[in-house]
Order: sequence, then C-alpha cells, then structure tokens
Amino acid sequence: MARVVLLLRGVNVGGVTVRSADLRTLLADAGLGEVRTVLASGNAIVDASDASAAARTAEAALEERFGRRIRVHGQTIEALQAVVDAYPFAEDDEHTPYVVFALDDGVLERIAETETPEELLLAGDVLHWSNPKGHTLDSPVGIAVARIGKESTTTRNVRTLRRVLAAG
Repeated sequence: MARVVLLLRGVNVGGVTVRSADLRTLLADAGLGEVRTVLASGNAIVDASDASAAARTAEAALEERFGRRIRVHGQTIEALQAVVDAYPFAEDDEHTPYVVFALDDGVLERIAETETPEELLLAGDVLHWSNPKGHTLDSPVGIAVARIGKESTTTRNVRTLRRVLAAG
C-alpha cells in the first residue's frame, strides 16, 4: 500500500460542489483506505496499491454519485514530492506558482507550445508555470489551458501542493 494523492478536476468551481466530508465518505465507501481531504478544492490522500487504479476508482464513484464525469489525477506522495521539489521558478509576491497535471496524453505538449512571456517548463508528465498574479485566466498559458486542456488537465498552486504533502 502507498499513500496516493487524488486531485479532482473542476470541483467546487463552476457549480459542482463536493464537500470534504462527502468526498471522504464516498472514497472510503469505494474501497480506498484511510481517506484524508485537504482544503476544499478537491484534494484527497488515500491508501491504495496503485495511483492510476485509485484515480479510476474515485472517478467511477464520483460519476455514480454526481451523475457526471469528474476527472481525477492520481499520484503517489513520493512522486508529488518530486514534482514540488523540481519546481524550477523563483517564488515571489508577484507570481503564482502552478503545476499543470495531464489527464490525457499529449495535452501538456500542446499547451507548452504556447508563445508566452510567462515562465513555462514541460518536465516529464507535468507543466511548471509561473504566472503574474491576477492574470491566470487571461494570460497566454491560462487561455491555452482553458482552450486545449479544459477537460484534460488539472492545475494546482504549488503552495496548495505543499499543504497536501504536509497532510500526507
């Protein structure tokens, strides 16, 4: 068994509300062990033997409960720690540090082709992105994520990921 982080895409924004207590119960009832939720933004930590299988289990349980597909990215705590440790850009008060996770093959490569003044680095199966504060949605990368990766990515602030790791 490993500790696996589950990152839900598009919950608690845009009309889909998944309360932390409900998410804990739903994931536990789906057979995922020792469920913890972190913040109210679709982050959970579970015990599972396989991160991808845990994500698929969570997706199936969420779809059954909410009647629509809610995509989930699964990754071991150790793999997520490596992603956070590898964040290549300076963190300051003028920028928001993001990591974009792929839910479908090839999507990050297409987003990484965006011509942008923002700092952006494709690193294996994640996209590191430093964005000027206040311009996430109207920046070239933000627009590309919405256009190209709307249903195929989930994005987290690096600070949120650190809180998830601390809860793990």
